[in-house]
Amino acid sequence: MNLDPAIMAHLEAMDLTVTLDPHDIPARREFLRHEIDRIFTLFGTPGPPVEAIRDHTVAVDGGEMLLRTYHPSPGPPRPVHVLAHGGGWTTGSVDELVCDAAARHRAVRANCVVALIEYRLAPEYRFPTAVYDVIAAVRWVRDHAAELGVDAQVMTLGGASAGANLSAAAVVGDPDLDLAALVLEVPVLDLTGESARAAGTESRLEGLAATIFDDAVEVVGQASLEYLGDARLGVAPLASPLLAPDLSGFPETFVLTAELDPLHREGARFVERLQASDVPAHLTHYAGAMHGSPILTATWPTARRWQDDIVAILNGVHRRAYDRPRRAG
Repeated sequence: MNLDPAIMAHLEAMDLTVTLDPHDIPARREFLRHEIDRIFTLFGTPGPPVEAIRDHTVAVDGGEMLLRTYHPSPGPPRPVHVLAHGGGWTTGSVDELVCDAAARHRAVRANCVVALIEYRLAPEYRFPTAVYDVIAAVRWVRDHAAELGVDAQVMTLGGASAGANLSAAAVVGDPDLDLAALVLEVPVLDLTGESARAAGTESRLEGLAATIFDDAVEVVGQASLEYLGDARLGVAPLASPLLAPDLSGFPETFVLTAELDPLHREGARFVERLQASDVPAHLTHYAGAMHGSPILTATWPTARRWQDDIVAILNGVHRRAYDRPRRAG
């Protein structure tokens, strides 16, 4: 297949010349943070102004973590969207420009407070630490709803890539989170790697598209192992939500996948399993997109549609929540 010119420009702009010591975790994180910010500056759209950005300290088992909230404007309590960044469980930060932009866009255009989670990273904090960090963040937001100015009865949780994995795993780990919806972008849902490998076997892509696809299979496998520490843990439902025996306790779930990403197979399968469990679940698949294509909001119409689709999802969830009778208390 022929790649869109915007995708080609993204690929050509990536710095593939740097060789990093795999054991120098701080250097790798610093390089990737700089690289993602550079790519976003070239191809992304900054978010609109918000009324306030506030940092909070959340106590977690064995330490603490940062939670950063974006408040669109003064007013009555409004819905809250809790968001976990990507980065393969080992990198990524709420300080990335792409995270800031996503939070601003969703806060303003969906009229909600957005809370970014700085969950702890592997290999210093391996599986399942980050899962319980996400659970702690959701519960902290609920417990501090009044001071945050949020309506705890209308809370959504989401993330991209590893952040999507952690968001789904949080529901597996604590079915009582009482979420209005999950929003999972290019989610990693099977850490055994079986789904990604099967997607590679089934792929009919050729040329550069096939190379991108195959490279993604390898990257996901390496990141999963670094997060788990022991590949045998990949079968645990808390690591691989797709493998959870019972998904009936999930809230309404929205899954967004990319054609050139091997994770699209497990995303689609997850939606099928949710629907079979009578959970409202929805799949949106973006033709021609790579795993990182949503960053291209300034140059690629499909990335802008992806961004708009998430805003529409949140607005729809909020509208339906307020149309239903309210719980007491």
